[in-house]
Amino acid sequence: MSWFVKVEGRVYGPYTPQQMRAFVGEGRIAAHSQVSPERDGIWTQASDIDEFREWLGGTQQRPAPEKRVTPGARPANFVVIAEIQSESAAEFKTALSAYGDLEQITPGVWLLRGPTTSAVLRNELSHILAREDKLLVIDASHDRAAWFNLGRDADQNIRELWSRSH
Repeated sequence: MSWFVKVEGRVYGPYTPQQMRAFVGEGRIAAHSQVSPERDGIWTQASDIDEFREWLGGTQQRPAPEKRVTPGARPANFVVIAEIQSESAAEFKTALSAYGDLEQITPGVWLLRGPTTSAVLRNELSHILAREDKLLVIDASHDRAAWFNLGRDADQNIRELWSRSH
């Protein structure tokens, strides 16, 4: 038997039961995660399936992430845009929420208020992301931006556009 996982509208898998159990242990599959034995099947919360309920019961509830403060940084407003193709979405959101008050606006777009910088957010969050994932962090309070994996053209275009004097 194999399992599929749906995250933000994207389907991943197939995975063996052993892989899924490991994902539960790592916190990558939670009670609310959408799973199905078929790619195009009916999606069900993991907690509604006996096998997963047993695995989930064996996991300890993870504590909320410890709040992170960047030394010397004052609270600022950030727009964080991430295109996450890998299975890192849940871990990404958890890590992002450690930097301040977080509000998801649409899939892949968050507003964050916290004492950090766009460069720190980019550096810390990029470690979670995979090669196919993309990240743009805009510090709306200080007119700064940092990005990861957008490509050479986007990098050049951002720098040119934001350095114009008019």
